[in-house]
Amino acid sequence: TVRGMMYYRRALMLQSYLENRSLGVGNPQASLSPQGFEQSREARAQADIKFTYVVSCQIYGQQKQRKEEEAADIALLLQRNEALRVAFIHVEESPGPEGKLVKSFYSRLVKADIQGKDQEVYSIKLPGDPKLGEGKPENQNHAIVFTRGEAVQTIDMNQDNY
Repeated sequence: TVRGMMYYRRALMLQSYLENRSLGVGNPQASLSPQGFEQSREARAQADIKFTYVVSCQIYGQQKQRKEEEAADIALLLQRNEALRVAFIHVEESPGPEGKLVKSFYSRLVKADIQGKDQEVYSIKLPGDPKLGEGKPENQNHAIVFTRGEAVQTIDMNQDNY
């Protein structure tokens, strides 16, 4: 799903690159190679303004703590796709009254930094456990605050979107 959706960003980069070339922006001596648009800073900047892909994976934080293979796969996707962000639920336990542990829930958004490590973009404290009803809709609901723009497309997993 991520691979297919990230083609949107490449398409936006290509469109920007071709439009700039037709307007005479950039280096006119540069060859019009199929990969030329990927090196264009202007094309990348235009695509970044118009496209960000937010994946909601409630248990990513737990998977990272347990060093599960799925967490490594998600980290690899983050490293390979700079416009990709992952939203997940982070749980912190702290001592409360009478020595009982109190759980605090946060909705977090991360991206990969230059070294490929998770970099926190936003963290929002939630009023309680977000998993009240069905897991799948709540998974999307906690991540919707991290989206922006006039159009938001929600899709289910395993839709390669070519």
